Amino acid sequence: MSKTRRKSDTCLNCNLSLRSEDNFCPNCGQENNIHKIPVHHLAVEVFEDFFHFDTKLWNTLKASFTRPGKITLDYLNGKRASYIPPVKFYVFVSFIFFLLLGKLSDNAIDADRKSIVNINESEDITLNELQGNKKIYHSNDSNDIRLIEFEYTSKDSLKNELKKLKESPDSVLMKLLEEEDIDTSIVTRKKLRDALALIPTNAPALDSVKPKYSVYGKVEFTTKEEYELFKQNIHNYSDEQVDSLLKSKNENPNWFNRQMVKKMCKYDFKNKDDIKDITHAIIKSISFTMFIMMPLTAILLLLIFYRKKYYYEHLIFSIHIHTIFFIIFSIILTIQIFISDRFGGKLWGWAFLLCFIYLITSLRNNYKQSWGKTIAKFLLMSIPYFFISLILTILAVAYGFLA
Repeated sequence: MSKTRRKSDTCLNCNLSLRSEDNFCPNCGQENNIHKIPVHHLAVEVFEDFFHFDTKLWNTLKASFTRPGKITLDYLNGKRASYIPPVKFYVFVSFIFFLLLGKLSDNAIDADRKSIVNINESEDITLNELQGNKKIYHSNDSNDIRLIEFEYTSKDSLKNELKKLKESPDSVLMKLLEEEDIDTSIVTRKKLRDALALIPTNAPALDSVKPKYSVYGKVEFTTKEEYELFKQNIHNYSDEQVDSLLKSKNENPNWFNRQMVKKMCKYDFKNKDDIKDITHAIIKSISFTMFIMMPLTAILLLLIFYRKKYYYEHLIFSIHIHTIFFIIFSIILTIQIFISDRFGGKLWGWAFLLCFIYLITSLRNNYKQSWGKTIAKFLLMSIPYFFISLILTILAVAYGFLA
């Protein structure tokens, strides 16, 4: 759709006389368009711009999924008018992807079976320990019910939970087994019910347990009052005071430990909103690392797929590839959030396989090398790519939490 212009006889920027057919000023380049317009003209212009973007989006998606690597080749060959510019395309798609990722994380937090308890005040104990046996850390049987852990904040709270479980219907036991990723068959449910019945009313394993109010590492308190007072005052502590506390608890007084002590006191881990805030901060931090990851990927492409001379050619390919991956991942996230979480979760393996096939095909089409060379170079590139992405992700998670 052609753009509607409201023209002037003179350039509003440099006052040069203009002809009726001049869409741009030949002197300064400014568009010949009067912007003091009625509201209905503005609405028409917005519609035109949206329709124009919508057409470009459709062309970009169609070319991307029908002929992998085509939009990169077209862009580098100067055929750009029909497509969304690479950076704008990436920003548009990544915004949707990380928005959906945040929504999925919120759903997971809200659906957590164990009401989120304060990890600083809770203990855990296995079913085997409750029966008076030693703790088992590993079993060759993935359905070993003795490994089931119960989280509690006091002896009484655990006794109440066990009492309810002993009297619960099979549906409750099935839910517990599902959350522990254990078989929910009739036989397993009977084993669990029998095991619960063998737990003494006053489990000896709990007699020696004393509540600990941990902050971080060895920084902990023996009473809830001390812990709550510390949480209230920590924000007024100077770095020297925090370092002194760390030394008294036999912890290394460095920047990381100092930040961890402050952050662990800032958030209430039994508050789902606080958990969501932390998660969103980490996701936001990861989204920013992609602006580092794509240029680094372009360097790897330049070193390994050296047929293209200039760095920007590899950068355009890197931007397009990461954008397509985010589109595929966004589709899976949409299915998980709005259709079926379980069904969507099963599609991730296929999604990664599709990304693998798409990347190999795009590399071959873009760099014009044989299938054998393309696959070999891809495998060579995947090793440093994995370690770079892993390091950046770890740094992003740390920064998202600490900053």
